[in-house]
Amino acid sequence: MARRKLSMKSPPSLASVAKAAGVSTAAVSLVLSGRHKDYGLSQDTAERIKAVADKQGYQRPTRRRGPPRLHVLHFEDLVRMDDRGLGGSVLHPLMEALAVQGWTASIDTRLPDEATAELLSASAVVIPVNHGFDALAKKLAQAAAKAGVQPVMLGRMIDGLTAIQIDGDQHGGGRLAAEFLLGQGHRHVALVAGIAGDPHSEARIAGFLSTAQRSAKIERWGEGKFTVADAHRLVAAQLAKGSRPTAIFCVSDRMALGALLALREAGLAVPRDVSLVGFDDQAEFANVSPGLSTIRLVADGIGERLATLLEPATTPSSERLLLTARLMVRGSTSVPRTSP
Repeated sequence: MARRKLSMKSPPSLASVAKAAGVSTAAVSLVLSGRHKDYGLSQDTAERIKAVADKQGYQRPTRRRGPPRLHVLHFEDLVRMDDRGLGGSVLHPLMEALAVQGWTASIDTRLPDEATAELLSASAVVIPVNHGFDALAKKLAQAAAKAGVQPVMLGRMIDGLTAIQIDGDQHGGGRLAAEFLLGQGHRHVALVAGIAGDPHSEARIAGFLSTAQRSAKIERWGEGKFTVADAHRLVAAQLAKGSRPTAIFCVSDRMALGALLALREAGLAVPRDVSLVGFDDQAEFANVSPGLSTIRLVADGIGERLATLLEPATTPSSERLLLTARLMVRGSTSVPRTSP
């Protein structure tokens, strides 16, 4: 006798209601929590969302006892609260907005190997995602979502996760750097990458090449490994071979500092002989002379927007938010010299 296959239908969720209603998961969360009027959503939209939720049989999960709690795992920028990093630009505003809504917060100074009881009993958890820790971050996010805790990933996008994920527009930042240097007249540019396989490094290089490779001679000098020392050695070795681009694009400010030191040691002035562009706009390099032209990733209210997505009485949902890339022009760049 032939056996009938059982179809496994996923239970209704914020994401399924949002898709059917043609709105964002944030809009569904606001309507079902009764906060949509505060954010200007129309009554027609609210009624449409409620009708879809009723049709799908969606029910808001039972609220945990006590006030909702945001649990934050070890996050380097949280300590410094640098307003240019994800800690200051996203996490700090998020915590302030949630505090107004009655949330509490807890912090784990580690990135634990396993999901802790404190993590699994929270309403949402912030998980940093850095190169080399992607697998651990993914495991923690999966455990959180399974327990009904909303994962919030800061730093990189990881496919296949039920999580709100936040990253910068890395590709767009690389493209901005290329457009700027081409606009200044540079047609011979060297690239200093970070680490092989690093998504941010690869996206920044890809963005640059998408704009510049047809209009300029591009030299890919190799990997500076996101450190001053490695970038210094790499650039010094290339200069010793006689390579003389009119500009260098490094995919991090730290590596740009290493390049600056190597250029000075070779007797080349920045920007008179070589223009230099970095990425990240790290505050620790604010006093470098000349000032470093670089790409800053700007939150533009993402922390506050994220707070509207975190509804403690809903099932975990997926959303991707990007920080905007912005060019910061300073003294390390100029038009190329027309003659030696």
